[in-house]
Amino acid sequence: MDLLESDKIESRTYQEVIAASAIDQNTLVVLPTGLGKTVIAAMVAAEKLETGKVLFMAPTKPLAEQHLSSFKDFIDIDEDEMAVMTGKTRPDERYDLWENKRAFFATPQVVENDLISGEVPVKDFSLVIFDEAHRATGEYSYVFINDRMRVHKMALTASPGGSKEKIMEVAENLDIENFEVRTEDDPDVEPYIQEREVEWQKVSLDDRFKAAKRNLEESQRDQLKELKKLGHISSTSNVHKGDLLKLRGKISSKLSSSDDPKLYKAISLVATALKISQASELLETQGITQCYRYIDGLETDDSKAAKRALNNDQFKRAKNLVKHLKKKGEEHPKLDKLREILSDMNDDEKALVFTEYRDSTEMITEELETEGLDTTTFIGQQGEKGMSQTQQKEVLEDFRDDEYDVVVSTSIGEEGLDIPSVDYVIFYEPVASGIRDIQRSGRTGRQESGKVYVLMAENTRDEGHYWSAHHKKNNMNSVLQELKEEELETEDHKTLDSFEGEEENQEKEDNKIEIVADDRENKILKKLAKLDIEVNQERLDVADFLVSDRTAVERKQTEDFVDSLVDQRLFSQLPELQQFEKPVLLIEGEELYSHRKIHPNAIRGALASIAVDHGIPVLWADDQEETSEMLKALAKREQEDQDRDVAVRGSKSGTTERQHQEFVVAGLPSVNTKLAKRLLEEFGSIQKVFSASEDELKEVEGIGEKKASSIRSLVEKEYE
Repeated sequence: MDLLESDKIESRTYQEVIAASAIDQNTLVVLPTGLGKTVIAAMVAAEKLETGKVLFMAPTKPLAEQHLSSFKDFIDIDEDEMAVMTGKTRPDERYDLWENKRAFFATPQVVENDLISGEVPVKDFSLVIFDEAHRATGEYSYVFINDRMRVHKMALTASPGGSKEKIMEVAENLDIENFEVRTEDDPDVEPYIQEREVEWQKVSLDDRFKAAKRNLEESQRDQLKELKKLGHISSTSNVHKGDLLKLRGKISSKLSSSDDPKLYKAISLVATALKISQASELLETQGITQCYRYIDGLETDDSKAAKRALNNDQFKRAKNLVKHLKKKGEEHPKLDKLREILSDMNDDEKALVFTEYRDSTEMITEELETEGLDTTTFIGQQGEKGMSQTQQKEVLEDFRDDEYDVVVSTSIGEEGLDIPSVDYVIFYEPVASGIRDIQRSGRTGRQESGKVYVLMAENTRDEGHYWSAHHKKNNMNSVLQELKEEELETEDHKTLDSFEGEEENQEKEDNKIEIVADDRENKILKKLAKLDIEVNQERLDVADFLVSDRTAVERKQTEDFVDSLVDQRLFSQLPELQQFEKPVLLIEGEELYSHRKIHPNAIRGALASIAVDHGIPVLWADDQEETSEMLKALAKREQEDQDRDVAVRGSKSGTTERQHQEFVVAGLPSVNTKLAKRLLEEFGSIQKVFSASEDELKEVEGIGEKKASSIRSLVEKEYE
């Protein structure tokens, strides 16, 4: 491995063994936090860079930047040959980077988008690395990327999942052939494990807390009694938040095919029960301030569910008691326990406090500052009060430079980030997820010994969450032990040999079905790409999909369709859609007549007007899968049976001169807006594009011999 800076890496046998194994097989590396998964990735990447490009993906921009920084130390290639690819990088810049760089550190959503648009030169890559690989389930971008990039794979995680099924799902989704698993008890890893002491600290709620809690429970039980009368539940006991969410889904499904007023009442009762459950959870696990703010927020909530809760006598009693405690300055007893724990910190020690709620980060920070501790918050980007990635980076740097003693973090601090080593990790509440529990605890005991404290309110859902995570962790350890002892059966897995000969399928074929899609239709774009359709992404002024130069498809999910009828949006969009010779409206979903309580006759009348008055056919799809198949069928009909090209046509009023120019050039055979921009950038004007010879046209990226010939033929042909 000539590119590896061996003198900058501490030699650890287990890392070398894992790297040697991962070079030859698609490998999932499961290794406790702080034991150098990035080092192992660098060892493998150094080998693979000899034969191709390397892509290292991580869920967030700061984490991708962190890996880039590590690779700069570990691998001997020019810094100019490495690049970070995130949503902040403009698409046109990314195109050049994909072509000219060797090592990429990217967020998966960006890679997914560029794969869909065909910008990633897949055949040039020799290795793809998936960090935090346990995310590779469901619709997460890792699953799609793995399917499209038939190259060597390496996956990294400290916590792959709480069950064998979950772990095997990740393995299936990343084409894993080989497991390299180490736990803290393995002899080759044990010398590098720092002592981590875990203590569970229980606190008792006083009688006033308990009284408010009982009032809220009785208020929720009132809603459950009504649901029982309506026949939706058989008992009012042991109905938890998860049960209510499932019940809401079942009732919503029934509403899609029925206009029964009792169903509307039932779903409103469920919504009320969920709001009360949220208030109760905040009171039990967070404290008076958070519960008070939530209940106060219900006063401005116009929903029937909120009004029903506020009008309930038991809820009123709870509200008044919480308000009284707030005025007296009472908070959760966890705060006193937290102060007690942190009072034992030495001047040179640091602590990281985790909590589920942003309101709690603010409250805890304020309380600890009054104790003389230099404390700050660390939260995500969402919402007006969120922290930008720049602000997050500054907080971590200041924490590292001893500007703060304590950082109070939401879940943003759990996964992957290079948070400075801390002496104390404190869970303000337990989490039910085994993965998150492991990630939180892994923030301490990295270079030196550390302590983990888990605060629990007795006889509350805190205890349930604690035991849930405890069992999941134990189960995961058992599964990992199994995986260490047995070879993964590979008959149902693709191996690297099976990828041979597929390279030609990654090349664009002249007769491949093509669809131009609005770049905001992200989920459908993935499904279209899986159907082996060439998808070109554009920001479309009119319609969501173009399947030929004359056929445009506007996709409306049922809820959006009904909303657009109410606010009159739809009937202002239809004339724009009629710019195309063959416009189509595609409605997706099953709950057309249950959304917003619009009378079915009004919806039927609107559909009749669309078809008869506007002459636009309406097609139906149950879900995104069927939408994708329908779009493929339309494109196949137009492009193969009717021999029509795809070009971006249609524009709204107020179009700029530049857009007009692109519009005109995009009318040429097999030229979409992306190619139109390239042609105009190359030749400078519409006139020069039309005057260019076939050889000159072929100099433009994306214009081959066939397209150049078609363009010249049309430009020179006499009008008949």
